[in-house]
Amino acid sequence: MPPGKATGVIEQIQDEDLAKADLRKHEQLVSLRRNWEDTYQQIDERFPTGAGGFLAQTPGQIRGQRNTDSTHVTANARFAAALRAITTPEQTEYILPRFLDPELNKLRSVKLWRENAGKRLQAIRHAPHTGFGISAHEDFDQLGRYGTSAVWQEPYPDGSGIFYRTLHLSSVWIDVNFAGLVDTVHRKWMASASDLEEQFGREALSPKMIEALDHHDSDKADAKDFEILHVVCPNTDWDRERLDHRRFPIASRFLVTGEKIYLRRRGYNTMPISVSRHMTSAMEVYGRSPAINQLPNINGLNAMRTTTFRAAHKAVDPALLFNRDMGVTKLVTKPGGLNPGLMGEDGRPMVARMPGGENGLPIALEMIQDERSTIRVEFLEEFYSILTNPNSRMTTVEVYERMAKEGVLVRPYADRYATEKQHVMTQRDLDMALRAMPRQIPDFPPEVKEAGAWPVIDYENPLAAMARAESSGKTLRYVQALPVLADLDPNVRFRVDAEAIAVGLAEETGVPTKYIRSDEDVARLKGEEQAAQSAALDGELLKNIGSATKDFAQAGALQEGM
Repeated sequence: MPPGKATGVIEQIQDEDLAKADLRKHEQLVSLRRNWEDTYQQIDERFPTGAGGFLAQTPGQIRGQRNTDSTHVTANARFAAALRAITTPEQTEYILPRFLDPELNKLRSVKLWRENAGKRLQAIRHAPHTGFGISAHEDFDQLGRYGTSAVWQEPYPDGSGIFYRTLHLSSVWIDVNFAGLVDTVHRKWMASASDLEEQFGREALSPKMIEALDHHDSDKADAKDFEILHVVCPNTDWDRERLDHRRFPIASRFLVTGEKIYLRRRGYNTMPISVSRHMTSAMEVYGRSPAINQLPNINGLNAMRTTTFRAAHKAVDPALLFNRDMGVTKLVTKPGGLNPGLMGEDGRPMVARMPGGENGLPIALEMIQDERSTIRVEFLEEFYSILTNPNSRMTTVEVYERMAKEGVLVRPYADRYATEKQHVMTQRDLDMALRAMPRQIPDFPPEVKEAGAWPVIDYENPLAAMARAESSGKTLRYVQALPVLADLDPNVRFRVDAEAIAVGLAEETGVPTKYIRSDEDVARLKGEEQAAQSAALDGELLKNIGSATKDFAQAGALQEGM
């Protein structure tokens, strides 16, 4: 059976010209990233990681051994923890589908579907077997180091669910479309024949891979001898009417570079590898990270610490001075050591310490703290401190106002992350859940089907709450000021729609729809209350009428008795 052709599949996936074109494109992408390689290698020297990456190491060797200060390492760990907490918090229901038609979103059935679908999408994403939490932390850790990070999400081959895996930037090359968004990803790695058989099946493997699997030496099958290039890009032959790889808007090709043989040519309806960048300038393809921006400070701080260590060593364990004519031939410097004859008749020691760098230590320590502060600011450590050290004595209004200020620190980076990573990733989750059999999320309500609408995704995470906090804070400040104005003019109360404020604050603060009564329920309760009040008034009126009738009757009886 020819390589790349599976039983029952009539398409011929091999294309020598396409393979050559893919390799040429890859060389272009390698050349595009080459200018960043030296910077990435310097980053690798400063951050402790294992073998691999941009700076090849012996397996088991740890990077970062040149560091004499770990401020940047700790700052990056806190950077990853803080951004992970406010963008994809597992304990918060933060995924909420939304339709572009605002009138459609107001319908209670649609609101409930949005909440239920969001919960289901979150449950799928955060299931233990997906590895999403691990991948998300690795993703932000890599953004803090290199400024660019890719996450691969794919169903397991056995159909048991999906997985998320952060890809090291050293194995990924990217390109952008006319709008500046990443639409092309090349991923290259070394694999063994046994790994490829597990991923693609034996029928898809090349002759050399089959030979390795059938070799009498089992180590041959496990040797990572095959270089694989995975190309993910827009499908220039997209035709939804086709039944082969051309029916997908996104092309996917796995190429064995040494043999120029495709193991698989298929495609995707949504992007399987989402790439985000921490920050870019105009015309930049790869992102810049806090570590890249602070690399001069990180190097300078480590140099300062090295010098300070030497100065402190001299100050604590200084060299000794003595006159060679004084007959000093031996010194005992160990604790409790005795040095007879080393004190003059006038009581002065015959040996003195050599002046060291102790006089410069205060200014050196001050400079070190300045450099550390600069690095911590770049890694958003102030924001991390705000998250982990809240002020419990603040009022509700003060909490909202502070949340709004906190959001300013991270919004530029978080907005980009939402656009380039969360939106792409969640749309793929939604697409796979809707296409799964059985369906993994509830079917659309009839109103949605009738409108032919498709959901987009809102993120009700702490970052979104921070963005809305400014509006909520202003509203509460206004409400607090109303009693003062009402004392001046009672008619002020007619200017305030308290019911609208209650509904608006619920939406801004992320109160679940199920906790808020619908307009129909509110109208019913108002009607019942009015009916009860009317019945009470009627009862009181009847009671008064009865009492008056009784009084009249008694009065008439008294008159007749007179």
